[in-house]
Amino acid sequence: MGGGPTAWGRTMDQTLMAAGLAICVALVGMPHGGLDHLFGQAVFRPSAGRWWRPAFLLAYLGVAAVVAAGWFVAPAVTIVLFFAISAVHFGDDRTQGWFAPLDGGLVVSVPLLTRPDEVASLLAWIIPDGDFRAVRQAVGEVQPLLWFLTAAFAGHLLFLLTQGRVWAAARPIAFAAIFAALPVLIGFGLYFCGWHSVREMAVLSRRADPSRPWRGLLTVVRLAAPLASLAVVFVAAGGWWFSAGRELTPVVVQAVFMGLSAVAVPHILLHAVAERIGADPFADRRVFT
Repeated sequence: MGGGPTAWGRTMDQTLMAAGLAICVALVGMPHGGLDHLFGQAVFRPSAGRWWRPAFLLAYLGVAAVVAAGWFVAPAVTIVLFFAISAVHFGDDRTQGWFAPLDGGLVVSVPLLTRPDEVASLLAWIIPDGDFRAVRQAVGEVQPLLWFLTAAFAGHLLFLLTQGRVWAAARPIAFAAIFAALPVLIGFGLYFCGWHSVREMAVLSRRADPSRPWRGLLTVVRLAAPLASLAVVFVAAGGWWFSAGRELTPVVVQAVFMGLSAVAVPHILLHAVAERIGADPFADRRVFT
């Protein structure tokens, strides 16, 4: 009898964390990718002309479909590639130089090192028909490499401190402490929604209206709402599809992370291409009037 309320309480805590993360991702995380159709126009229109829309949709949705299918066909490869791409994207910080991906990867590497059982449980929920023991074994096998990379990054941060670059070192140290101290879902939510997405929205707002960023934010929200809402509906529909006969918490976690990966990878690749070729949707000011 004594263990019942505790187990029930843990289940409720996990459900609340999963629901909170889903709401934060929907309201804060998704909107910063809601302008991808404008970036798609800037990238594809010069070569595809009036056919840029089908060309963009075919490429964007094709990548999303491959990522979603990867969770079923090759989950280990999909996880590694998704984590690696995310680390590069999150670590797009010129202050860290070659160590930027290690900075961006802290949101994954620190929980894998300090909360391996919790991470394995979440991954077993996300992977269709995932097995906790197999996932936990895989987590243990990658930990030596992660310890080596973390030690190398720690040395880099120590070097930054000796150079007086306190903010560049203090920020990743603070995030590493957060990821180690808090449950994985909360730590990820704070980082992705409270830091990464907010920063991205601020950048987009300044680009939309350099003289009045607050007005640029309203413009970005207005233009991003349709695509971001569509992405939320897509993720929710996927969660409903796989929810039959399952508990709520694993369904929500699976829907959030499978859906997030499916839209994040094409988003990241699109923006990388746009930056590489100098495609700027903000150059046409008519879009933002």
